[in-house]
Amino acid sequence: MKFATFFSLVMVLLLSSCVSREHYILFQDANDYQDAKRIASTYDIRIQADDQLAISIASKDKELVEVFNNQTFVGAGQNGSFGMNNNSMMNNSNLGSPNLSGFHVDNEGYIEFPILGRIYVEGKSRKEVADDLQNRLRDGQYINDAVVNVELLSFHVVVIRGNEGKVLNISKDRCTVIEAITMAGGFQNGNDRRDILVVREENGELWTYRLDFTMLSNLVNSPVYYLQQNDVIYIEPAGAQQIEESSAYRYLSAFSAIFSVVMSVGAIAITLNK
Repeated sequence: MKFATFFSLVMVLLLSSCVSREHYILFQDANDYQDAKRIASTYDIRIQADDQLAISIASKDKELVEVFNNQTFVGAGQNGSFGMNNNSMMNNSNLGSPNLSGFHVDNEGYIEFPILGRIYVEGKSRKEVADDLQNRLRDGQYINDAVVNVELLSFHVVVIRGNEGKVLNISKDRCTVIEAITMAGGFQNGNDRRDILVVREENGELWTYRLDFTMLSNLVNSPVYYLQQNDVIYIEPAGAQQIEESSAYRYLSAFSAIFSVVMSVGAIAITLNK
């Protein structure tokens, strides 16, 4: 019976191990933000190689716009709406559809644009690309009243939690790491909120950042508070989840089941012998 008591005590101590409360409570320094503070991060998305761009051209003269229509999303409308060359219209909420294709940014950072040829876009914002195209169209006397709008079709991030992952298609430029984790299902199974890894590729280099979700100041002052396309968020398992996923836990669980059966048989045998 002493062995049974000892074994039970070990199991209780192991399985009741938990992360302290401070690991779970988010934004513990929220009171420090009762007065407005400027966020250091920016969400000005920069175009990367392998991105897909939807580009619309608006003009009073639809025939001039048609010259630039090459089976990609070049609008012919007067209001800047996105259109396809079969005259069907689409709205911005559909831009993230995986079935759509736009102007592809090649591995050298260029797009092939009708009439204008190869144009370098990597590292530029959507507005900078739109302004560049608009100036080229007007200065070249192609479309004197051209108004250009550029949207990103390929903005997605990956959230990995333990052994599970999810790809999120983002339909807007401004997406925080808080929003992404929430869209992926939030923190679960005792995940440690104090050590979230974000992996980002910038200019051909891989960078890693660590975030502490228990401290709001750590989040809003991080360069990855606002996400960029292709960011990867990794949430490590912690506490009880780490124990459940360990080999020791599986062996202990199996041994515990066998031990329980043996103890039950022994108890029945003792009862019958009395």
